[in-house]
Amino acid sequence: MSNILIAGVGGQGNIFLSRVICQLYMNRGYSVKTAENIGMSQRGGSVVSFVRIGSDVGPIIPDGLSDMLIGLEMCEALRNVHKLNVHSKIILNNRYIKPKETKIKKEEIVEFFKQNFKHVYHFDAHNIAIELGVPKAENIAMLSLICKSSLLPFSKEEILRALSELLPQKMFGINKFLVEKIYEKY
Repeated sequence: MSNILIAGVGGQGNIFLSRVICQLYMNRGYSVKTAENIGMSQRGGSVVSFVRIGSDVGPIIPDGLSDMLIGLEMCEALRNVHKLNVHSKIILNNRYIKPKETKIKKEEIVEFFKQNFKHVYHFDAHNIAIELGVPKAENIAMLSLICKSSLLPFSKEEILRALSELLPQKMFGINKFLVEKIYEKY
């Protein structure tokens, strides 16, 4: 069984990313469950998605049992630390949206994760998506970087297949361009 938690804010494509990951696992024949915890997610509010691979599991990851945290936004990754354990893989996007009532800095969040977890990875999916002219696809940029780094076991071709199954043709073309450029350039 594998438990993947995706933490971000509204507008980052968190829920779509969870659907793509589910499709990737389903295409390999796995039983997958998913759920979302959507607070005030209208552009900037907290969004958490749970992806659980296995036939005898519920959709919500219990505290301390997440195998992987994909933090699309750093403060939201930190907010969900209770779902992790020392063996969890922490994958952080370089996106930091400073909450109004806090003094915590991006560097402090990264340092916290490095001091408390063995497996911490840091990507700049946000700026890569902007650089490639597809700023609304930082979620797929993140997935591509994660898979290219073998943190999830899927190939570029598997990602493209899942995207083609979930997106209309025009949106698929834009995302295909992004995935191919990331595998070629980063």
